[in-house]
Amino acid sequence: MKLQPLRDMGSDPVFPPPRITETALPVLFLLPGSLGYGASLASLTASLREIAHVVPIRYPDLDLMLLGQDRVCDMAVAALEQINRVQPQGHIRLLGHSLGGAVAFEVATRLFASGRSVKFFGILDTSLMGERSSAWETLGRTIRRIRNNRVTASRIICRALAKLTAAIGREAALARMIDHRTKRQFDLTSFRLKQELQEVLRARAYFRWLAEPKSMLPISAVLFRCKRKKMPQTLGWDRAFAKVDVVPSAGTHTDLVMQPYLAVNLHLVQKALSQTYSPGEFSRETSGLFT
Repeated sequence: MKLQPLRDMGSDPVFPPPRITETALPVLFLLPGSLGYGASLASLTASLREIAHVVPIRYPDLDLMLLGQDRVCDMAVAALEQINRVQPQGHIRLLGHSLGGAVAFEVATRLFASGRSVKFFGILDTSLMGERSSAWETLGRTIRRIRNNRVTASRIICRALAKLTAAIGREAALARMIDHRTKRQFDLTSFRLKQELQEVLRARAYFRWLAEPKSMLPISAVLFRCKRKKMPQTLGWDRAFAKVDVVPSAGTHTDLVMQPYLAVNLHLVQKALSQTYSPGEFSRETSGLFT
């Protein structure tokens, strides 16, 4: 799985999330990838606001992860608390990107167990196959991102250090060292290093989750799938849902929510989402957008 290049800037756009009124647009809960809710997903949120009230979900941060909330199920529990606070009743609609697809599945499982319904389950190119990039693919992707000014040399170094530290089980020691060095004062390099460490731990949680048993949910899912070589159409999701509708999407896993691909994929998401609306939910102003 190639995880999305978005930054969780430490701000929380939905805390405390407002409870949705009956006259508001239908709510869509957006579950980010391992890097959290950043500029690209913010663009997607803004683009969807004509047909949905998009609520980004926030996962446990690095401090909480180091205290033990470092599994996908912990992210799902945090997400479910936010969902119930925003929308305590009614149909739930979920859209997960990358790691967010896994978290959304755990959320949906818990919603069904509590007697609630999931009206829409969208997956933005999450794979259940657990594929990892080869060294050449990673190098090529990094070079392209450097050329496109999407990554800097300092970030590459921070990521390498975070991966090495997590690999030897010393992530807590690294976090303590960063806090001691900065003494809770903002420092750009330390901030980047903690962000990379947080992302690495979330990615590790995803791969551990893949090995866990999963029950099949009795609903349909919509998979917005980018091109992948030698991978099944459903990316393994046919083992998790009664039905999976595959929608070919533009771009790659890392840039499907970035321009110019967002312009194409946005329409696909809007169309699939609007098909789940009842006449009462779909306003007169937006009812003709996708006919």
